[in-house]
Amino acid sequence: MFRALWGDIQHGRLQRLPFLGWYLVLVLLVVVLAFGLGAMIGAAERMAGGEPLETQVALGESLGPLGLLTVAAVFALLLLGQLNIMAKRVRDMGLPMAWVIVLAWLLLSGVLSSVTGAALSGPVSLLVLLALLFVPTGTFGKGGGGAVQP
Repeated sequence: MFRALWGDIQHGRLQRLPFLGWYLVLVLLVVVLAFGLGAMIGAAERMAGGEPLETQVALGESLGPLGLLTVAAVFALLLLGQLNIMAKRVRDMGLPMAWVIVLAWLLLSGVLSSVTGAALSGPVSLLVLLALLFVPTGTFGKGGGGAVQP
């Protein structure tokens, strides 16, 4: 799991089906962690009597700075894993400069999200995901049957 998500950053490749599997694993992990974090925030809000300011204080006291830093680090690691499997998939499709393409998509998604909300960001992200899922290995010339990362 470590090698597929966070290893082979510069040269790894990932074909369509393994990409879909790892993508779904990461989405599931994010959803589970987000629901757990939401439940913890809800419990803190209930203990604070529904006051947002008191909720922030209670949550900060229960987690502490190290806990908040740990939550942020876990989500950052999951984001890095997501970007890494996308770069591997782009590399497998045969496109050069996979990380530049992935970071450009991330920047475009952030800009669209801040300017238009989910009106354009969601559909553009869906189109990128569909392209990563349906464009075959080596379509753009350099992919040529890259090794599947376990």
